[in-house]
Amino acid sequence: MTHAIDVRNLHKAFGDLEVLQGIDFTVETGEVVCVLGPSGSGKSTLLRCLNRLEEPNGGQILIDGEDITDPDADVDQLRTNIGMVFQQFNLFPHLTVLKNLTVAQTGVLGRSKAEAISIAREMLERVGLSDKTHDYPAHLSGGQQQRVAIARALSMKPKMMLFDEPTSALDPELVGEVLDVMRTLAGEGMTMMVVTHEIGFAQEVADRVAERIVAARVVPAMQVLLLGTQASAVSHKAAKKGRDALLRLVLLDGARQAAAAGAPPAAAGAASASPAAAPG
Repeated sequence: MTHAIDVRNLHKAFGDLEVLQGIDFTVETGEVVCVLGPSGSGKSTLLRCLNRLEEPNGGQILIDGEDITDPDADVDQLRTNIGMVFQQFNLFPHLTVLKNLTVAQTGVLGRSKAEAISIAREMLERVGLSDKTHDYPAHLSGGQQQRVAIARALSMKPKMMLFDEPTSALDPELVGEVLDVMRTLAGEGMTMMVVTHEIGFAQEVADRVAERIVAARVVPAMQVLLLGTQASAVSHKAAKKGRDALLRLVLLDGARQAAAAGAPPAAAGAASASPAAAPG
């Protein structure tokens, strides 16, 4: 069986800091997987490895059965099939919204100008911004800029979408408009991996929630765990389990730091035992 994403024994380190330690997981076509966890735990690094914006130190990543970690892999071609939306929008400030959506279509995919404009207008309509084609990014709100970024990624007609905390840079009142677009994509069957702190969104749209427990900064030899809840992640019970798991992550990290500082082992032991009860 060919998976949309198949990650095997993935390792990534920055100097002596090993961020990803033997990660294994799969994502099926049409599945939505949300990745939760504390800041600095390697969630974004994991996502960036999937399209080789970060180079893994070991392991394999297969996209639709193709090993993208193979030295002979065509990385540029790979990236045309994987849309990515970042925290900071990354729009070209000197280009209009329409031009932001067409420049990669014509330059990378070789589409004609007319075709690129047609697709760009279609995607802007899809995210509710058909009236902003001639505006510049500086004239848009943060939520509008992020919706343009989503439309730009969709203009490449990707097979899957990666979202790296797409609402973290937004004011609270603007978060909803971006999540609405992502809900629509999920409902249409787009394969998605979403790094997010929006637990409510995760419980609503995710087929699985991957809770990342990373203690490499405190105990370098500790194995990274990838835990998950199955389709029941949409239930209220699973939502509570998700919140409890995040609490356990904080307790785990705090307990290990206390242990490293010489705190009584009983307190550390109580918290470090918590992940054994985590869902998955």
